[in-house]
Amino acid sequence: MALLTVASFPVLYASLELPKIIINRAISEPEAERTILGIGLSPVHYLLVLCFAFLLLVLANGAFKMRINTMKGVVGERQVRRLRFMLLDRMLRFPLPHFSRVSQGELISTVTAETEPLAGFIGDAFAQPLYQGGTMLTILLFLFIQEPMIGLVSVALIPVQAYIIPKLQIKVKQLGKERIRKVRQISERIGESVDNIREIRTNGTIRYVEADFSKHLGEIFEIRFEIYQRKYFIKFLNNFINQVTPFFFFSIGGYFVLHGDLTIGSLVAALSAFKDLTAPWKELLDYYQNAYDAQIKFEQISEQFSPPFLFDWPAAGPGQPSDLRAPYRMESVTWANEYGDRMLHRLSFEIPPGTLVGIAGTNALALRRLAEMMVRLSPPTSGRILIGEHPLDTLPLELLGRRMAYAGPEPHMFTGSIMQNMTYGLRHRPPEEDPATLTPERRRQIREAKASGSPYESMEGIWTDFAQVGVTDWKSFRPWLVQCLVATGGEEQIYRRGLREVFDPDDYPFIAEPLLRARHRLRETLIAQGMEGVLERFERDRFNLHASLAENMLFGLPDGKNLTVGRLVNHSGLRALMEEHGLWEPAVRIGRRFSMRVVSVYQDSADGEVLMMRYPHLDDALFEELVESVTRLRRRADRLERRQSESDKLLFATMFLMIVPNRDGPDLIPAAQRDAIMALRHRLLDDMPADLRDHVIPFDPDQYHGRLNVMDNLLFGRVTTEAPETITELRALVDTALEETDARAYVLVLVALGEVGIGGSLLPVGVRQRIQLMRGLVKKPDLFVIHQAMNSYDPADRLDIIRRMKETLPDMTVIVLEDRLPDDAGFDCVYDLEEGRLVRRGQAGDAAEADAAPDGSDDADGTALRLLSRSTLFADLPETALRRLLGAAEWRNVKAGDFIYRSGEQSEFVFVLAEGEAELIRLQPGRDPLHLAYIKPPEVFGDLELLAGTRRFSTIRARTDLRLLRLDGTALLRLLPYMPSLPMRVIQQTGRRLTSEAPP
Repeated sequence: MALLTVASFPVLYASLELPKIIINRAISEPEAERTILGIGLSPVHYLLVLCFAFLLLVLANGAFKMRINTMKGVVGERQVRRLRFMLLDRMLRFPLPHFSRVSQGELISTVTAETEPLAGFIGDAFAQPLYQGGTMLTILLFLFIQEPMIGLVSVALIPVQAYIIPKLQIKVKQLGKERIRKVRQISERIGESVDNIREIRTNGTIRYVEADFSKHLGEIFEIRFEIYQRKYFIKFLNNFINQVTPFFFFSIGGYFVLHGDLTIGSLVAALSAFKDLTAPWKELLDYYQNAYDAQIKFEQISEQFSPPFLFDWPAAGPGQPSDLRAPYRMESVTWANEYGDRMLHRLSFEIPPGTLVGIAGTNALALRRLAEMMVRLSPPTSGRILIGEHPLDTLPLELLGRRMAYAGPEPHMFTGSIMQNMTYGLRHRPPEEDPATLTPERRRQIREAKASGSPYESMEGIWTDFAQVGVTDWKSFRPWLVQCLVATGGEEQIYRRGLREVFDPDDYPFIAEPLLRARHRLRETLIAQGMEGVLERFERDRFNLHASLAENMLFGLPDGKNLTVGRLVNHSGLRALMEEHGLWEPAVRIGRRFSMRVVSVYQDSADGEVLMMRYPHLDDALFEELVESVTRLRRRADRLERRQSESDKLLFATMFLMIVPNRDGPDLIPAAQRDAIMALRHRLLDDMPADLRDHVIPFDPDQYHGRLNVMDNLLFGRVTTEAPETITELRALVDTALEETDARAYVLVLVALGEVGIGGSLLPVGVRQRIQLMRGLVKKPDLFVIHQAMNSYDPADRLDIIRRMKETLPDMTVIVLEDRLPDDAGFDCVYDLEEGRLVRRGQAGDAAEADAAPDGSDDADGTALRLLSRSTLFADLPETALRRLLGAAEWRNVKAGDFIYRSGEQSEFVFVLAEGEAELIRLQPGRDPLHLAYIKPPEVFGDLELLAGTRRFSTIRARTDLRLLRLDGTALLRLLPYMPSLPMRVIQQTGRRLTSEAPP
């Protein structure tokens, strides 16, 4: 680009010089003959040669500009692509707490929109000063050669512009910086509104939100308005200065022409050259102004993407371990919150490989940070975490990703299928590409990616690393996937759901083929056991009383895309065939009787699911239309047929095709109509109209039907009985057929092919949590950290799933972090997180001794502070706020059986339990108190009534001798404006208390 720029200057000078020669020599002073390169030319030919030479110079100069600008664009786009990739890479290395301080909208806007203006400047940064500066010097050189005074006049006002214009531009750029900040704010507001759209609508705050948007849009308008005022004043001033210079040209240059010191051709050439001089000078001014603007933008971007404690991923080296099967150790690990308060204090412990360890703690924030530090999601404030002899922060990310798993309380899903989310942890092997078979387009993509410093691996192939779990392909991977499904629970539920799935066999032929094998095996089993009468199979020459009339007539079903049962009679060709076979009028008449029966039964019924189960093709809109038609007909008792509209006839004919004779009454369909349906069936099968042929899928015993669910495909017919024991036996035979043909796993896989929606929105929380566990288990990790990852399940179910996962991978180290863990849960050891320290259960630690400090001791305040910092309600409050709570606090001792407070008393105090156990009871006159829940250290109670502003509606009794801290309720209420989340925490704590388990 630089070489092309320098090469363009001689061409530019020649294009300035040639007009002077044309005017002075070819036009003003013509000669009979002039010689160019030894060739004699007449005046006209000489003029034409010079003009065509000028035209060639203009084309050459334009070609130089075009090529240089193209290269500028390429350089700029490559560098912006490099910058965006760097920003995305840094974003992936942000410490987790930083994401709570920067919004998603800000990051998206910065990476996409705010980097865009830099693309143009980055290209200009290399070429603009050289090209425009060289162009300007070339033009000035030409002007000074023509006449030194003309050259001085041309440059006289340039210093004035160079000083004044940038000064005025500084304020414009500062306003531009403020505009960027305001745009980021409104991006954050938009993202917040999208995330909270349910709350906005349910609370009716649309007007409030729109007023907030209007405020920010107004601020942006005011800034832009001031920018326009200053910007166009600068443009006016700049244009004025540029137009003053021609005044001097005409006056001074004209003076020299009149005195014979300057030719008129030179003056015209000078004027033309000066006109060309203003463009590069303006470009140079804009360049330096844009440089200042780009510097501000880059500083803002750099500042936003340079948080403290940015993670660094060490590269794999020869001394790195190949797995994580080694003792897991923490050495004096401490973590402090943003206020400087230590939530985890000098943790030191060792976990042998292959063990099942539990950590229980009621301080939710401390427990979360501990779990995140264990898998290197958050850095400790001090101390070391080691696996074997290797510090955790020195291990390569690829090793940790392959051999370590984490499941947290908020399962996150990627857009795609359930299967893609389950196997996400195996995406470590880029697909191999043969250089000999690469297309030109793919070669260009690789070349550009390398030029921009970006990865160039293909996203079209399969990234799944099957070797990571010891298999070679999807087929050999399937048994392990089923094992993981069984281990994480819900396998039976998924299997039953899979039997109800409908899929296109063209999309998944590898699933359709084993299901067809199972269909044939089931057929053989039913015949062998004499149960073929349980099914009425789909047979070409037999009317099926248990199938709908549409299925009987088509001997198949519409494809559901271009044609449905609800739109079947709208097809002109099919209606003509029905009329030809004498079926149309009976269809309308019988359909009308059937419609009246359906409406009378289900119109006022609250159980809409029964209607949908019996008539799956009758959706809500069609049923509402049916109700309206029947209502109109009931008002017209006389001459019914005449008063039927065409739409009513189509609707009744549609209902006719939904009739299942054996279910809805064989009397509805006389023998004549059955014969007509069979005749029409054979007509369609033998010679189906072309416009129907591609929209109807016929029944074929050797083909999987894309409009029947898996169970119907396996049966390939309709069940003839409703006896529960027979249905159960038939289901058992279906299960056996699937097992014997190795097709059961494909039913499970079929469910996994379903979409999860954006962020998993199509799945309930429980399913998302199971998928998260599957994602970790399926990659066979050496270490699995499970932090409250199954909070939607009962405690017993959680422990059962964990035990099954451990049995599936006995050598895997499993660390479970929950707020409560029983002693007899099968753990190799259990730790309690108390006062930021880990105490092995069954052992008294320093923290317990500290809590037992006697009243009035020097450490009483420190003990109270530690107790408050352990509680769920006050865990993340700064120490200054905690000390304000302790201003009127008192230690109290209560004997077993005594009441701390009773229902009906005033709500004046809040209590924090330090030692012993209390229980929440309900007093019943004349009967024993009703036990509701246990209360254990360091729980807070008495807070709910205080926040509600009511008298006590609960009763708390000491179950054992206990020691508690009594807080003044007024002091707590004063802190409420600084703790907006306190009421929600109180509700959550109350819910956990009422649903928790405790030893008797």
